[in-house]
Amino acid sequence: MWTVDVASDDALRHRLTTRFGREIEPWLDELPVVLSNLADRWQVAFDSLIQRGTMSVVVRCRALDGVRAVLKVSPDRSRLANEAVALKRWSTPHSPSVLAVDEAVGALLIEAIDPGTPLIESSIYPELEDVAGLLTSLHASGVPDRSFPSVERRVAYLFDASARHSALHPEFPKVVSSDVYERGRRLAMRLAKDLPSSVLLHGDLTPSNILDGGELRGLVAVDPAPCLGDAAFDAVDLVLWQADNLATIEGRAERLAAVTGMTGMSAERLLDWCTAFAGMIALELAESPRSSPEHIAAAVSLATRSPT
Repeated sequence: MWTVDVASDDALRHRLTTRFGREIEPWLDELPVVLSNLADRWQVAFDSLIQRGTMSVVVRCRALDGVRAVLKVSPDRSRLANEAVALKRWSTPHSPSVLAVDEAVGALLIEAIDPGTPLIESSIYPELEDVAGLLTSLHASGVPDRSFPSVERRVAYLFDASARHSALHPEFPKVVSSDVYERGRRLAMRLAKDLPSSVLLHGDLTPSNILDGGELRGLVAVDPAPCLGDAAFDAVDLVLWQADNLATIEGRAERLAAVTGMTGMSAERLLDWCTAFAGMIALELAESPRSSPEHIAAAVSLATRSPT
């Protein structure tokens, strides 16, 4: 089939409206025509919506030669354009190939990853050697582009966005005090400015954005928010994910630093980055029904280590 029903998909509308506000509705209303035009131009047949993410509409599709692909269309055209540039800058099996881009529309066609299960859905913590392989490959093969923002700018964006979200939840200070949260922000900004080296970063390397590429490809990173900065920044979410005590976090930081071999990826610096973001991550965990009390407590305990 050449069209996919997005106009009546309530889950899709809810996700994007939550992210962009009610002004997204005209864009969503026009989307069926946009998708139909892209299908004709790029000669792909749509299969089904991928129901995750808040930045884009993501559709499974297939080219005429049978090659499986994924189409992303987003109202945030500049972010999608940066994503396309970053994916082209990586020459590694740990990132998908770009098949087509239309910056004016905000559309990106990339190869499908098989089996493509996100870590967040499998809930299986990968081997740290596999995590190290992913990080090393991205940072070693990526070609920096001066048009990408600095990691300092990325850090400021993340903390500002988190603070705005937290303001809507008066219960959050019971999880992480505003003092601890701000101490984490200050530590993160200091680390972002004090760079041992600078590489092309994925910028959003969460378990949601890492797919299972099977035995041949291993872990595959998708949906980058590219920026330039400290290699250790990309490891934070993976070090903290599913950690139920401080010993686990410290052990992962030490092992990951030892096996990556990346400049500046010392265990101490990686743990500092984790400490800086632990308060923010604790709030995200507290909001998720899938989180255990142990995971939240571990993040909170680490966050309190931020220097005063």
